Amino acid sequence: MAKMKTNEERKAELEALTEQMGKQIDSYFESPEKIREHLQFLGKFHQYSMRNAVLIESQFPGAVAVGSYPFWEKQGAQVQKGERGIKVFVPNPVTYALHKDEWVPLSKAPKLVKDGVKQGRIPSRKMMYFKIGHVFEYTQTDAREKGIEVSDIFKRYHRDGGIENEQDIRDALKTLADARNVTLLEEPLDEIGTAKGCYYPELHAIALNPRNTSIEDVNVLIHELAHAELHNQERNLERDQPLTAPEKEFQAEMVAYVVSHQLGFPTDDFSLSYLAGWTKDKELLDKEKLLQEVHQTSATFLDHIESHLEKVHTLEQEREKTRIEYLEQLYRHMGWKDADLNLYEQVHAVQNVYPEEVEPYLNAKAVLETNLKMNRVDGPLMYIHGKGFGFQQFGIANNHDFSEDAIVAYTVALPNQPLISGHFDPERTVHPLHDLEKNNKLEKPLLKSLEDCWHDVLLENEKKSLSRTALLNIERLI
Repeated sequence: MAKMKTNEERKAELEALTEQMGKQIDSYFESPEKIREHLQFLGKFHQYSMRNAVLIESQFPGAVAVGSYPFWEKQGAQVQKGERGIKVFVPNPVTYALHKDEWVPLSKAPKLVKDGVKQGRIPSRKMMYFKIGHVFEYTQTDAREKGIEVSDIFKRYHRDGGIENEQDIRDALKTLADARNVTLLEEPLDEIGTAKGCYYPELHAIALNPRNTSIEDVNVLIHELAHAELHNQERNLERDQPLTAPEKEFQAEMVAYVVSHQLGFPTDDFSLSYLAGWTKDKELLDKEKLLQEVHQTSATFLDHIESHLEKVHTLEQEREKTRIEYLEQLYRHMGWKDADLNLYEQVHAVQNVYPEEVEPYLNAKAVLETNLKMNRVDGPLMYIHGKGFGFQQFGIANNHDFSEDAIVAYTVALPNQPLISGHFDPERTVHPLHDLEKNNKLEKPLLKSLEDCWHDVLLENEKKSLSRTALLNIERLI
């Protein structure tokens, strides 16, 4: 049995761990590269306290995910034999009770005092202490051998990020602003030149530069939301000593870097180069406090975004389930359980039995076959059923040769519009745009915009054809 540590030994161990944490924090401020590495690490561990994230990084560089021994057991994994735990601070609240004019630990108080505290007759108070606990990194367990992926345990953002859900993240940032009563202005109040965005503390409002790219907008909005969270007028009044302009910019840039990097957005343009200038004469406590605020804000933002994305994902799954159930029900009613029908036979069968279901049927098929995300449609798209192309730009899809097809079934996706589906006989109708116009499926302004999309493709093809012809003529002359 392991020998119990004395109070002095525990205290010395805590002091040593605190000193290790302090040295690690100081090391971050040696160069922009060091702080950049730390911020990347911080994003992975935003659900831990800043101090524990620092300790994990100092003891196990490159850690991806950690958990206690019981945690890994609960996931069906075992810590490998001989692995040493990563030391972390574990909160250890102790309740004290007033007994004979002295505050004594409730656990050591007489029964009468414990009963008095329970009944509210005797005053009590809680004091927060810390003890040392241990966690283990994913690679210190047999999780990989058992096929347990990090993403299965720690949600999606321990996987490689990506910007395929850019619109969902934009929506999440807008709800984040709403939750903090931050107004998002349509444009800056004045010309801001090359600045990407600005925060107006007196209005508690944010404006982005209309010249930004869509990706820049996301990164800049996170930066300005960090200003709104950390540097609003109320927060500024609470500070004993006001932050300098470089400190505010550095904090906002750090938050934007942590969140953007964790979500998989490009971070090459982030500037942390003025780090050394304002940290030269700073005490460790100043640096720790600034990092603590960055960590808390980044964690709050990431928790909100992840929660929003989980809701979106759940809603999408429910919609997909509804579409699958709809098709299964339709197939049962049509008696298609073991039938092997081509597209022509399917559409005509539904048309003959349930004519009002043809469009819902094609809509459901299109979404399920292409995994279309309606909230990410930012321009006119079209899916030609049975062609194997998926959704394409409308003009490109409308320009296919349909003369050899027995039937053409199509589905059109427009931004912020319900899906539109139809079908036609190529001997009577030339292309989907023609069918949309003949059957008045869209209003004239929308039809005109789709016609322009198609004409753009025709013109582009004509230019390419002329270029090829010119090259052939030159070759003949040579």
